[in-house]
Amino acid sequence: MGPPGRSRQAGVALVVTSALGFSSIGPLGKVAYRGGFTVAELQLLRFAAAAPLLVAVALASRRSAARPRLTASTRARLLALGFVGYGMQATLYFTALTRISASLTSLLLYLYPALVAGAAVALGRHRLDRATAAGLVLIFAGTALVLGLPAGRTDGLGVALGVGSALWYTAYLLVGERVAAGVDPLVVATHVAVGAAVWFALGLLALRPDLGDGRPSAYAAGVAMAVVGTAVPIAALFAGISRVGVTWASIGSALEPVGAVVLAVAFLGEDLGLGTVLGGTAVVLGAVVLPLLASRSGEPPPPSPDSLVGTATT
Repeated sequence: MGPPGRSRQAGVALVVTSALGFSSIGPLGKVAYRGGFTVAELQLLRFAAAAPLLVAVALASRRSAARPRLTASTRARLLALGFVGYGMQATLYFTALTRISASLTSLLLYLYPALVAGAAVALGRHRLDRATAAGLVLIFAGTALVLGLPAGRTDGLGVALGVGSALWYTAYLLVGERVAAGVDPLVVATHVAVGAAVWFALGLLALRPDLGDGRPSAYAAGVAMAVVGTAVPIAALFAGISRVGVTWASIGSALEPVGAVVLAVAFLGEDLGLGTVLGGTAVVLGAVVLPLLASRSGEPPPPSPDSLVGTATT
């Protein structure tokens, strides 16, 4: 093992790599849609390709060697978590992405740290002190700025789907905390990916049986989303957590909406309006403040929204 300083620097680099990888999902989704993919086609390719990669990472890292074997009932619950929990959340998010910009979709999803914190207060797991209230206000006020000063024409249904994605993800985290307790996060991620793949496979068969209409660019974006936007950042996230801890890993995840906005502006030509700049800054600051407060109170910070696992950072 190298010196502690180098290990920490490597951990920071891994967390940043993870956040930047996750931030590519929205822009890659836009590319896939332009290439002819539907939501179900894109997500089926994403999860079907990512699941075996996650299995390989879990086996190579031997993270679960010291953990007890999963029972059949636990496996079933984890698969159900991916099928209903993450499958539905991804459906809402990527359907919103068909109607509104990648920047706005990403920023709307980042309501989830405030929603998780609010749920913790409502459930009596955390008290609403001034500092926590400040983090909540930053996120909600930032979202209001993004919506109130839009960079272009805003689709109401798309916004509703984006907010619904954040709400569903919050519920998914609360349920996942119980379902995945004591299970290795990479094992959970693999089961969730498989469950989500089944969700989209069934949806694709029910809604559109004529496969293969996507152009090569759509397939390339789907494979990139599976590798660069899913498997690699999940592995980097867990490796980074082991070096810098959960709080700083969670703070690093606040780079995700920043990366998504930068990629969308640079490669998709999306407008960067005043509301996106001011509101996005407030959302990111709120997402940074809440993990710091959670670390002081002894509570786990909320995990990355694209890590697939509600308890990935616990």
